[in-house]
Amino acid sequence: MKRKTNKLLAALLSAIIVFGTAVSVSAYASDKSPDTGVETYEDQAPLGDPAEEVTTEAPTEEPTQAPTEEPAPEVGAVTGLKKTSLLTNELDFSWNPVAGASGYAVYYRNVDRNCRTVKLGDVTATSYKAKNMKTGELYELKVAAYIIRNGIRYDGPVTMITTATQPAKISALNRVATSNVIKLSWNKVPLVTGYKVLRKSAESGNKEVLYKVLSGNNNVTFTDSKVKYGYTYVYRIVPIRHVNGATFHASGTGITCMPGLHTADFSVKTEFYRGFLSWNKNKYATRYDVYYAITPNAAKYTYVGTTTGTSYMTGKLPGGRNLYFRVYPIYKKNSSSAAITGTTATKSAYTSPYMYGNKVGSTYIEINIKRQHMWFYKNGKLVVDTPVVTGNNDGECNTPQGYFSIFQRARGTTLVGPGYASYVDYWMAFYGGCGIHDASWRSSFGGNIYNGNGSHGCVNTPYYAVQKIYNNSSYGTPVIIYYA
Repeated sequence: MKRKTNKLLAALLSAIIVFGTAVSVSAYASDKSPDTGVETYEDQAPLGDPAEEVTTEAPTEEPTQAPTEEPAPEVGAVTGLKKTSLLTNELDFSWNPVAGASGYAVYYRNVDRNCRTVKLGDVTATSYKAKNMKTGELYELKVAAYIIRNGIRYDGPVTMITTATQPAKISALNRVATSNVIKLSWNKVPLVTGYKVLRKSAESGNKEVLYKVLSGNNNVTFTDSKVKYGYTYVYRIVPIRHVNGATFHASGTGITCMPGLHTADFSVKTEFYRGFLSWNKNKYATRYDVYYAITPNAAKYTYVGTTTGTSYMTGKLPGGRNLYFRVYPIYKKNSSSAAITGTTATKSAYTSPYMYGNKVGSTYIEINIKRQHMWFYKNGKLVVDTPVVTGNNDGECNTPQGYFSIFQRARGTTLVGPGYASYVDYWMAFYGGCGIHDASWRSSFGGNIYNGNGSHGCVNTPYYAVQKIYNNSSYGTPVIIYYA
């Protein structure tokens, strides 16, 4: 019993020693001496030197460093910005690439119109075409490189140049005089600062040379007195604009002139709706071109026709108004050479819708004795245009002049007169025994036949023409006959 008791006490003591040791360690770790309520025996081994302070260090942590911001990239300035086009309504420009650039912002401003700066866009290329620009106007072109990094855009400095679109070509370049001097005129070109006159002639070996520079926007005439009759001179007028040391120019407009190639004073008269012009011969001209307009200073005259002679009869012209005529002498050396136009005066004449006191409608037969020609208009449309043979106008077998109308029509009839009897297929009488009819006995019509072999007063007409008139006319159709 005593042995069991001793064993029980020994086990209990061991448990107390172990528990006490644990408590002691826990107390040191917290730097406190907890009251365990457990007695300590004298022969128990000490837990440690009480004079020694036991401390437990906390684990050392690495200091937390605040994240550093990446420095902004340095964006270089654009270099080599320059205009690369010579256009009137477009500005093409280019520049050198900037190292590391993601793209380029492009801007422009119209200086002449004092507009605000407008962004044209962002591009990755090193060139741009700015279209729909104003002709001959001044612009500021601006380009800046940019870099995009981590979703952030960094813009570089702006590079700018001042330039312009090319000026417009001159318009209405005209020969004012081609006599012993050459005089030219043209319309002024907006915003230009002057005009270059270039000349090519035999004196320069037919090489174009800068002949003169005219200063000022309004200086739009040029007279060249250093010329020779019958020689050819080629001029080119170039509008220019000087801006900030740069010169912008249009493509030149050329004109060829010949001193002495001018029309002498010509005359013009009208009969009914036609104009009749005549002039003196120009020794340099190889032909003459005739024009008309409804106002004297019209920008463009209407071409009427051409002749190598010194007179001209026009076609039907607008009636009931003054018309203005010009006759231009033309020199053309051969079929492959360019024609040279001379200068002319302007003359006017009134085209009356009345003939012999009668207002003429849109359907009528018109006969010109001097020209030996006949026209038939129906409802304003030309149906027949033919040569004829009339009386000889010598007082014996005249074709009457005046305003008449068809009063007799017949098919397959014989015309009888003093010493003749002629069968005709078509007959249209307009005055007494005079009428329009076919003449199968004639092989030709027009010209001067009527002077030696004319009719007895009738109007001899080619078969195809009289047939067409007969089939398209009627009783009462006006017949107008005159000599002009």
